[in-house]
Amino acid sequence: SSLLSYIYSPHLDTAPPRWVHLAHGILLFLYQTFDAVDGKQARRTSSSSPLGELFDHGCDALACAFEALALGSTLMCGRLTFCYWVVAAVPFYLATWEHYFTNTLILPVINGPTEGLMLIYVSHLFTFFTGAEWWAQDFRKSLPLISLVPLPFVPEIPLYVIVLILMIMFAVIPTVGSNIGNVQKVVDARKGSMELALAMLLPFIALLAGVAVWCVISLLQIS
Repeated sequence: SSLLSYIYSPHLDTAPPRWVHLAHGILLFLYQTFDAVDGKQARRTSSSSPLGELFDHGCDALACAFEALALGSTLMCGRLTFCYWVVAAVPFYLATWEHYFTNTLILPVINGPTEGLMLIYVSHLFTFFTGAEWWAQDFRKSLPLISLVPLPFVPEIPLYVIVLILMIMFAVIPTVGSNIGNVQKVVDARKGSMELALAMLLPFIALLAGVAVWCVISLLQIS
C-alpha cells in the first residue's frame, strides 16, 4: 500500500489514480482482519507467547508508519503526513507503555485498532469515488453545508487540516489522558514514582523532536 503511494504520489501532494485508494482500503481491511484472526487463533489454541506478542506489536508499529504514507497520498497532505503518523504513533506507544505497568492492554469502547482503522479504510474507499482533491481543497468547498454559516474571518483551510485537528482533540488527547491515568493508579498502588514512569517516555519524545527538527531543516533548505 505504501509502495503504491511512493510510486503514484512520491511527495504525497499529488492525486494518485483512484484505483490506488481502493487498493489502500482493501489492503488495510485485510490487515485488520488478519491481525484480529491471528490473535484469536493464538488464544484459542493457547499458543500465545511473549515472543509472539512482541512480533505482533512490532508489525503493528511498522504498520502505523506504512499506513500513514497511504493516508498521506489519499489526503494529499504532503509534509503534514508526519503529523498523521504522530497521531497514530503516540497512542500506540502510550498504550504499550501502559501495558508495561498494568499487564493489560486496556482499550476503550471506541478505539484505534477497531473503529479507527475502520474510519481510515472507509476514507480510502470514499476517496475512490471523490478523488483525493476533495480532502485538499478548502473545507467549505468539501462540506457545502458549512458554507451556509458565515465565517468571514476564517481563512481557507484544507479539509485534511480540519480532520487532523479533530483527531487530536477527540482521539489522541483523551486516549493519552486515559493511559497516564491508568499508569498513575498502578504506580500509586505500588508506592512508586510517577516521575520515573514518565521518564520512560523520553526516548520516544526525543525521537519525535528529532524527526520534527529534521523536517523543518529540510523544508528551510529546500526553500
